[in-house]
Amino acid sequence: MEPQGERAAPLALVVDDDGFVRMVVRETLEQSGLEVCEAASGAQALELFATSRPDIVVLDVMMPGLDGFATCAKLRGSVRGSRVPILIMTGLNDAESIAHAYEQGATDFIMKPLNPVILGHRVRYMLRGGHTLDALIKSEARLGSAQRIAKIGNWEWRPDTNQFTASAELCRLMGIRSQDFAGTFDAFIQLVHPEDRHRVDEALRRILSKWVPCDIDHRLVLPNGADFTVNLQAEAVFDDQMKALSIVGTAQDITDRKQSEREIHRLAYFDSLTGLPNRVLFKDRVVQALLHARRYGTTLATLFLDLDRFKIINDTLGHNIGDLLLKSVADRLAESVRHSDSVCRPAGQEENHSLARLGGDEFTVLLTNLRDVQDAGTVARRIVESLAQSFSIEGREIFVTVSVGIATFPVDGDSADVLLKNADSAMYHAKEQGRNNFQFYSATLNAAANERLILEGELRHAIEREEFVVYYMPQVDLRTRGIVGAEALVRWQHPQRGLLAPAEFLPAAMDTGLIRAIDEWVLRTACRQNQAWQERGLMPVRMGVNVSPSLFHGNSLLSVVEEALRHTGLTPACLELELTESITMRNVDASIAMLTTLKAMGVQLSIDDFGTGYSSLSYLQRLPIDMVKIDQTFIREILTQSSPAPIVRAIIAMAHSLNLYVLAEGVEQEAQWRQLLNQGCDQAQGYLFGLPMPAGEFASLLPPVHLREAS
Repeated sequence: MEPQGERAAPLALVVDDDGFVRMVVRETLEQSGLEVCEAASGAQALELFATSRPDIVVLDVMMPGLDGFATCAKLRGSVRGSRVPILIMTGLNDAESIAHAYEQGATDFIMKPLNPVILGHRVRYMLRGGHTLDALIKSEARLGSAQRIAKIGNWEWRPDTNQFTASAELCRLMGIRSQDFAGTFDAFIQLVHPEDRHRVDEALRRILSKWVPCDIDHRLVLPNGADFTVNLQAEAVFDDQMKALSIVGTAQDITDRKQSEREIHRLAYFDSLTGLPNRVLFKDRVVQALLHARRYGTTLATLFLDLDRFKIINDTLGHNIGDLLLKSVADRLAESVRHSDSVCRPAGQEENHSLARLGGDEFTVLLTNLRDVQDAGTVARRIVESLAQSFSIEGREIFVTVSVGIATFPVDGDSADVLLKNADSAMYHAKEQGRNNFQFYSATLNAAANERLILEGELRHAIEREEFVVYYMPQVDLRTRGIVGAEALVRWQHPQRGLLAPAEFLPAAMDTGLIRAIDEWVLRTACRQNQAWQERGLMPVRMGVNVSPSLFHGNSLLSVVEEALRHTGLTPACLELELTESITMRNVDASIAMLTTLKAMGVQLSIDDFGTGYSSLSYLQRLPIDMVKIDQTFIREILTQSSPAPIVRAIIAMAHSLNLYVLAEGVEQEAQWRQLLNQGCDQAQGYLFGLPMPAGEFASLLPPVHLREAS
């Protein structure tokens, strides 16, 4: 009900075909403070209602033409007539007439003859009710508009009946029609994202048990499968005995706010060009990493990177090309750092590195949980080599190099600022050394890093110069102590440093990717040597050759083995490939396929260093292997009362149950030999039976075939 203009008093429309009755009603209503307009028929009443828009209608029932019932019905169906109070005046006091009046939309009725006092009170009461209803409807409309603008809906849950009443706006937010909502708590929970349901249910039920208001963010799922985030607030409504009657709450769509928060966070902590963390976030990560390193006594390193002569590229080709180059550099750096995870010890599920752009052409890398500080140099070398490859930017081939400075904790600093400053200083030292290299802040570490670089450079030429030699370690039958095999072990006959053991150069070979070429050379050499012994009439032995992950998981192992056997003429059964557990478990199905093919060729297969990996019995019995080699760490402690002795017995029993031979590594004492013999071990190797030795010395241990046959 909306009054016309700014009226001084409410306006009443009096409708009656009797002029005397209209006069009485007019005087009564005017004395009650109302303004009055009159109509003598139903048709005239409809016209006056449309033009004057009265606040209340007092309507007679019995009129010629359009009677009161019909007039009332038409008023209710007219514009602005749905809420105006209508008082019916009637001399009919039968229940049927009264019911008919209400059916046609009457608000109330009053009997004729009229009592002026009752009429005045009745009209004022109806006006107050109309004004209250009008204010309530306007308030609900304003609330609905406010909720729609704020994207907030309200709801009520009665735990005793499980009834859940959702407002129209909440239903709209949830993407459903009000009439389609089942109206239960379960129906609401089903609309919550599956990952958030338990948290929402728990928070709402905590209101009942602990009277704790709820204020959480969670996701709702739309019918199309998309989800959005709402802030849910709720509290309990109690009766006089403080018993919870219901829980009322609101749910506001905060998806835009969350997106804004994420954007603000991104702008505050991430570089807008590359998407990498910026200086603020990187320093915070260094601070957190330092806390962890101090607590657990671990080592970390910060790398400061600066592109060489980037300003020339930027000024010559333009800032657009410069920006694209920086983005490509960031992508390549991220790939290089990810591939360097192997230099870090696992630390939960978190990454052990962090890459950031400080600004311009300056980048930083944080490496945590380092096994050795020199591993930071390994990562730096990979970065230098990676960026040395050309970049293709909008059809242009661009070359850029990088200078890297390294500072480590705890040697070079114990705070984020000091580490960054010292890494920066080391970077400038790299610039002074001709750019396109890395330098440690510590002079001692720089010397070690330079020595490692020299070693890697020499290693690249060692194969070409035939500087590698193969030594052979005897493998014996435990019962007879007679030789049954040999393990081929590579040595480097360095022109200046002399004979180098594998530990002195194999790590560098793995870092540089040369390990595969060395493996292939050792395999061919060992096959050739074994065949040469046999051609001299010496006893055939099994030749064990170690296979690195690089060779096994590459695509050349099968062809290398086939070529070595074909060119040397060695019987396949005289070649044994030794693999570690970790190699075979990396991709079990692919490993089984590879081993099955090798087995079909007649090659023997063994698992080296058994007991130190993570293979399971279910996988082990699927592998087509012939032997397991017990790692020497267990053999060293076999005479003690600690746990390795039962482990050795268990390995032997398990292997024999799978029809596998067992070889013990690192046997150095007679007592170890006797213990292994008593436990049923088949074969062994170690200093007790012979050190790794050159081919000629090993050949002297092999009996001629005719002597062996005679014996």
